Amino acid sequence: MSKMHNTKSSFGVSGILIRSLASLSIGGTLASSSMSSRIDAGMIHTRRVSLAFQSTHHSRRDLIENMAQSIIGAGMLSTTTIPNGASATSETQTRGDMMKPYSVYQIIPDASAELSPYIKPVESWNFVHHNLMQEGAGVIWLGEHHNSARDHDLQAHFIQNIYNLRLEAMNKANKRNRYTNKRSTQAVPVEPEQHKMSIGLEQIQLQFQPALDAFVAGNISEEQMLEQTQWSTRWTWPYENYRPVFDLARQLNIPLVALNVNGEDLAKVKVGGIRGLEKSTIKRYIKNPVVFSEFTRSTSYKAYCAYVIEPCYELHKEMGMLKTNIPGQIEESDMSFINFFTGRILWDESMAGNAFEWTKKNEDGIMIGLVGADHIKFEKGVVGRYQKMVEAEALKKSSASSVGADAHTNIALQGTLPINISVLLNPTLIDSRPSGSVSTYMNADSSEFPDRMTLQLSYLKDDISPWSGEERELPSSTTGGVLPLADYIVISNTMKV
Repeated sequence: MSKMHNTKSSFGVSGILIRSLASLSIGGTLASSSMSSRIDAGMIHTRRVSLAFQSTHHSRRDLIENMAQSIIGAGMLSTTTIPNGASATSETQTRGDMMKPYSVYQIIPDASAELSPYIKPVESWNFVHHNLMQEGAGVIWLGEHHNSARDHDLQAHFIQNIYNLRLEAMNKANKRNRYTNKRSTQAVPVEPEQHKMSIGLEQIQLQFQPALDAFVAGNISEEQMLEQTQWSTRWTWPYENYRPVFDLARQLNIPLVALNVNGEDLAKVKVGGIRGLEKSTIKRYIKNPVVFSEFTRSTSYKAYCAYVIEPCYELHKEMGMLKTNIPGQIEESDMSFINFFTGRILWDESMAGNAFEWTKKNEDGIMIGLVGADHIKFEKGVVGRYQKMVEAEALKKSSASSVGADAHTNIALQGTLPINISVLLNPTLIDSRPSGSVSTYMNADSSEFPDRMTLQLSYLKDDISPWSGEERELPSSTTGGVLPLADYIVISNTMKV
């Protein structure tokens, strides 16, 4: 298959404004006093982040507060974020592809001097049977648009197929055991609850887990479940679009796992920051504060924050959404960026942490995580946080069992880390660019043009000058790296799959 390469002027927008909380130096000139920075020639200059916490004896609240404060520190961040897109040809979708219910593309990132990521078509059968059908533990994140019925139909389709394939694999394994175990006279069928599969839900807050359990067990009706989870006020997006997923879970006895932060706790953070939460509450969401804090120390996270979180805050502000904290409660002033940022990372940490806890308890199980596309794109949301958790757990186990050996080497040799796959469903140009930056683009909200999306973010490390010629080319991991948009993108070709 031919590669669909990117063009280096992939962002293609000059003069889009993203407000910043600090004045930035742009191309040797100082930004205006309006605290705005210009995206020019595909480059975003992010604010300096000098993380103040280094020791591990700080409390969880200290760690989070210091981290959030550092994100809005004054000065220019030397990290440079460069969006890299794809320049796909007409071969992206053939006539045969268009006749299929959906098309799948694998994103191939490129951190070399060429900075040429591309998308590679994947046969839908291979995608389900090989890429997604995993017999081991881990999470497959399906990034959705909450109001898209097409996205939820895809989710139900993948859940059904993964379930069927895992069940088939386990039944085959049992049939083989029939001939190796002399005491066995017949193959033992695998019951649904034995095959350790679950559906993780951003849509439901942790406090409502009992309602999900009762619904899957058939002890309460759909109407009762919606009432007990307070769907209409806590989530608000139309349940009708999610019904195929919930029906499948009940029919196949697949556990539904709540992932989201409790609304009351998130509201306290949005008003008073992390100090508004009790220590016991913070511990419920952040089980490993050291791993949590280290995650934001990297240059790559600073780039992610500037490209994803900051524009998201500004868009929420423009839409008047920062005055609403609890359903029905309106504040007099906008939520501060530090509280918005703290709430956002607490949200991501809760979802990644609860997914990690489930996969840790179910060593050969797999979770299908249904979360918003914004939480999985460019790796530093739930996907990266989950990855850090499983790596820390593997390192701990390896260190405990190793004498005079390098624990990281042992982990690499074991090759036993859980899978962690990110899939964006029907992404658009809007999904791959900073919030509010492409409103004037034609068909910016259409998923029919994967060749127009930004496939990766390139960034330079703190000690590398963005204006020094060869160093700007990112020739190796010593100068910078890339954050891929996702592992795969899936585009519906029909309304139903």
